[in-house]
Parts: sequence; structure tokens; C-alpha cells
Amino acid sequence: MQKKIHPGIIVLIIIVALFSCKSSKHSSSKRLPPCAWQVVPIDVDGSNRDWPSPYPEYDDKAMLGYAVSNDKDNLYITVETGDPATQLKILREGLTVWIDKKGEKEEVTGINYPIPTPAGDNGGQRPSSMHAQPGSGGASIDQEQKKRMALEERVRRSLPDAIEYSLQGFKSCNLQFPIMVADSCGVIMHIAIDTDDEMVWEAVVPFKSFYFKSEITKADKGRPISICFETTAMKRPEGQSTHSGGGHGGGSGGGFSPSVGMGGMGMRMGGGGGRDRSNPQAAPDIMEPAYKSTKTYKKFGLAFQQ
Repeated sequence: MQKKIHPGIIVLIIIVALFSCKSSKHSSSKRLPPCAWQVVPIDVDGSNRDWPSPYPEYDDKAMLGYAVSNDKDNLYITVETGDPATQLKILREGLTVWIDKKGEKEEVTGINYPIPTPAGDNGGQRPSSMHAQPGSGGASIDQEQKKRMALEERVRRSLPDAIEYSLQGFKSCNLQFPIMVADSCGVIMHIAIDTDDEMVWEAVVPFKSFYFKSEITKADKGRPISICFETTAMKRPEGQSTHSGGGHGGGSGGGFSPSVGMGGMGMRMGGGGGRDRSNPQAAPDIMEPAYKSTKTYKKFGLAFQQ
């Protein structure tokens, strides 16, 4: 005689199955870091005071900290670096921020700011006394500090040149704009050096300018969106050897705007750079991060609150 299954057991099995599916979906979405919900719109002024401290994300190879948030109307993006060679690289060769609304690695919609410029900081090459001296047993702390201060001064002199940006892959306004002129997409950005010598890059990007819809709703919560931060290497001065491994070295690469390379100084504060392999006592090159192109990808889940 065939045994009948009690209806209560069938109902219990269905409930457990549904709960398992829901739990699996929830745990999968938790692996995707969410954008922060932006309760108060960001004041795009080149300051980090509206952002978490420290920035929640950091790429030690690119020497960039970053954060992303959104409200129902806008996507907010910021990048921060305290490394002066990376700062100079961004000012001379530009920073490209790619936005993929599908959460993949498609480089179609992008912001390039600042626009790459030739050396305008009266920089070029510095006197030979600014270079690390071989066989000297390594530069003193005072000498290294002077080199860093000289590089920071080059950054400050270059900052006024950050006056233009360009857009690519947006629904409209795919042109080059002066930073003080509003484009028709409503994209706003700014870059500045704060009192702690940190370079802060900020942008507000309306969803209506690139997303599937003009306003985020509850149905969009957790939907993936990818951001890529791309820097382009400065040209290494002729005759200067490559001290560090990895990276892309000293050509121009990446980005969608033409870039103009600039010769730099042969110096670096300790950490992250390389020493002259032919002279282990030589001081590390403070400019080494400037000669590397980098790409930093991160996928986020859109935030939403009622």
C-alpha cells in the first residue's frame, strides 16, 4: 500500500526551500560592497570634509584612497592621495574615472580631469643637487625632506593648470569644458590640495546623464555599478634607469585624452619606490610612482533609502 505524505510536511519543505533561496540571494548581494547612501548632497569643493575619514577604500599600488556614494539623483565620487609624485602625475597626465552602469569593466563612460598638460610648473629638470647622490651612503632625513618639499612645491605650482575636463560616453555633452563652465549633463568636479597636503578629487554625476533611468528607486538597491580609476605614467627622463619592478613603466597609457609627458626629478621618499640596484646605498626615488600607469577597479551596489 502506497504511503501518503502528510500535507504539513509538503508545506514545510516549500517554506525551507524558499528561505534557502532568499538566504542565498542575500548572502550573494552582501559580497558586493554597497555605495553609501548620501543623506546630504556633497559640496564639490575639493575638500574631504564631506567624506568618511579615512576613505573606506585604498589601492596601495596606485597610492589612491577613494569613496563612492549616491542619493536618488546623483552618483558621488572622490579620490585622495597624499603622495606628491602621484599628485604631480595626476596634474600633468590627468585622472580618468570610468563608470560602468552594468557593473562590469567596460570603459565607455568616462571623466578625464584634469586634462593632461605640458609641464607648466617651471618644473622640467631640477638642479643636480636635487638628485640622490650615488655612493653618499643615502641622503639624510633633512635632504630627503627638502626633496619632498621641492616636489610638493611643483604640485602647488601645477594645480592652477587643472582648469579643464572632458566627458566621454554620456548621453550628451561629450566634449571638453572649462572647469568653471557647467555642462548640459550637470556633471560637477573639483580638485584641490588640503591643509594636510592631501590632493582631493571630487565629482558629482547625475544618473540622468548616463544611467538607465534619471532617478534611483527601491528596485535599484544593490544593483551593481563599477568604477575604475586610471592614471597615466609620466615620461621617465632620458638616461634614468628603471629602478622598480611591476607597473607599466614610463610611457603614456590609458585614458581617452591625449597626454603630454614631462620629465621628472630622480628622487623618492622611502617606501613604494625602488633603489638603484647598481648602488644599494643610493636613496630611493621619490618620483617613482609618477612613472607608473595604474588602474583601480571596484564594483559597488547602489544604495537606496526612503
